[in-house]
Amino acid sequence: MTRKEFLGASAAFAATGPMFAKPAGKPLMRLGMISDTHVILNDNGCGLQNCLCFEPALRYFDERKADGVLVAGDLTDFGAASELRRFAAIWNRVFPGNRRSDGGPIKLLHIFGDHDMGGYMHKFSWAPKAELAEGIIPEMDVAALWDECFHEKWAPIQIKECCGFKFVLAHHPRHTKESNHGDSIPGLEDFMAGQRLDPKKPFFLVQHRIFKDTVLVPGCGWESGKTTETLKKYPNALAICGHGHCNAADELCLWQGEFTAMQIPSLNFCCTRPGRENGYNNLDKDAIMPKGEIRKSWQGMFGTMYADRLVVERRDFLNGLPLGPDWVIPLPSPDGTLRTEVRMKKSVAPQFAADAKVSVSEGTVKNRRGTETDAVIVSFPVAHATARVPRTYDYLVSAVKDGKAIKETAVYSSGQFWADEKDALPVDCAFAKSALPADWKKTVRFKIVPRDSFGNRGKPICWAGEA
Repeated sequence: MTRKEFLGASAAFAATGPMFAKPAGKPLMRLGMISDTHVILNDNGCGLQNCLCFEPALRYFDERKADGVLVAGDLTDFGAASELRRFAAIWNRVFPGNRRSDGGPIKLLHIFGDHDMGGYMHKFSWAPKAELAEGIIPEMDVAALWDECFHEKWAPIQIKECCGFKFVLAHHPRHTKESNHGDSIPGLEDFMAGQRLDPKKPFFLVQHRIFKDTVLVPGCGWESGKTTETLKKYPNALAICGHGHCNAADELCLWQGEFTAMQIPSLNFCCTRPGRENGYNNLDKDAIMPKGEIRKSWQGMFGTMYADRLVVERRDFLNGLPLGPDWVIPLPSPDGTLRTEVRMKKSVAPQFAADAKVSVSEGTVKNRRGTETDAVIVSFPVAHATARVPRTYDYLVSAVKDGKAIKETAVYSSGQFWADEKDALPVDCAFAKSALPADWKKTVRFKIVPRDSFGNRGKPICWAGEA
């Protein structure tokens, strides 16, 4: 599927939001959105992408004539002043004097995350000493350091305007009893009450930790819930967070209830939901498949604000392509069309191509503890997106005997963090040979079901065993 076909087909996806009969009109604001850059000082340090994509992402925003760039926390990896200075040097190289290459102004809309203000990373012995030589951010005069780097005043909570839209920027706090060890933003509710925010106009609230009971799934780094409760008073709020490092192709990164929330993916590396055999965040020590690769999963978003909607592009910066159809968010307040249960019902389950086939082989794999395991490896093609069907989120793979699943697991494709057309390699799912009957070749059938982000299941493809 070409980029033109992909974008042209995006309106067919019910999960992207409602259709609008009238023209969008002139864009009122263009906004680059990234998070969790985790900048380190040295290219040979222990970070993952070492700024390889940070400057290209900023230059993409420059090409798109962004009016502002939002970074939703964890600017640095170890909370070191040296890292913040490198972050700022890259920013100032692309946007000197906070100006685009065409001379237009660009608003800096960055906040600190827990890696920046928690400062806990430096306590680990593997933190490079060179990173810490210039000091740790939360132990310094933060306002002075911010002014040195970005030539503007800093406050724990501040409000800025971009193209007439207000941004409440709530920096991650120092980890104290008052901040519930970093899970709450002290004074946020009172600060917002004092701003007299226009209920007829959308505004942005940006914090690092994930708003509790909103995007993603339980246990993904939610804050204490105080921000969520505060935002319920503001249906016109567009709440932005980072921290989760979750795949922006996951539709659960967008949430709508009393207000609207989005999780901005990491520009450094993405993670996965728990419970998948080859998932990065699988906590099962007995999983026999190794963790999937996360080092080349550079993602971000680009928002275009119109009078009646915000259109959000989810971007694969590695390949320079969209991750999925644009999200279309009605403004100024939720209308119910983007609630998870509504989008789940409208979403069309992903499907394998008509000629998709399954192959099965024997081999060895290294489990999470690094030991080799004799395995049966089930391989199958990716179930790609089409004009009517969304991309696949994961695959449920079952070993079936006598009509019953004797072993069941879920796996991701190797290209899950990339644009769908770049997710090209076959998917492998390994079963420990000891978990299957000795005569598995004749008695076991393998069934593979593609699932979307909401868990909707497509039609299975099967390996029926040897005759």
